[in-house]
Amino acid sequence: MIGRSKNREFAFKTAGTAMLLAAAWGLRILMAEAAAELPCPIHLVDATASSGITFRHTDGGAGQQYLVEFMTGGLALFDYDNDGRIDIYFLNGSPLKGTPAGSPPRNALYRNQGDGTFTDVTEQAGVGDTGFGLGVTVADLNNNGYPDLFVNNFGPNVLYRNNGDGTFTDVTRQAGVGGGDQFGAGAAFLDIDGNGNLDLYVGNYLDFSYELAADQRVVLTQGTGVPGGDG
Repeated sequence: MIGRSKNREFAFKTAGTAMLLAAAWGLRILMAEAAAELPCPIHLVDATASSGITFRHTDGGAGQQYLVEFMTGGLALFDYDNDGRIDIYFLNGSPLKGTPAGSPPRNALYRNQGDGTFTDVTEQAGVGDTGFGLGVTVADLNNNGYPDLFVNNFGPNVLYRNNGDGTFTDVTRQAGVGGGDQFGAGAAFLDIDGNGNLDLYVGNYLDFSYELAADQRVVLTQGTGVPGGDG
């Protein structure tokens, strides 16, 4: 009798759990249907053409499928001139081995005009690095109230000190953060030892070189699961 009682109790609990799950699933469907009928309060509009932002990113490749071509550098959103408006700093790639050389691509800084438009101030600000940008971080390193820029590259890195007048100075050599020819992967400023001074943590992805590239290329498929293309 005790065994039968326990079996009935287990069956009852199992059935109850199944009913609860079914009810929860049904409620979820009803809520989704109701939400779909309501107008969305958020509407996004593509304002690229009217914003004045003409930046175009290049992966630096020429069909070799080097691994670095498939990495994205991202951007930094920060108020570089302390006018209360968020500006944009875009990272760009650079020509890799075998890519025809032309006008070198560069990173770009766009100043927010406050009216929905941006102005390219890269040249005036002096932050048009032409390395292969893979990471960027922002912080006020010297406590002058203006944010500085560190760019982590495939190749030597760059540290720009904000002069507070709309311009930056390359202080990479003085700071000793060039890093050599590494495959950058991001960076972060933080006070590791709690002494009140910001430290810099620089990440690197892997040991890449053109000599090893034959083993490190990304192999693309032709939509059938069969590898194709170079490599």
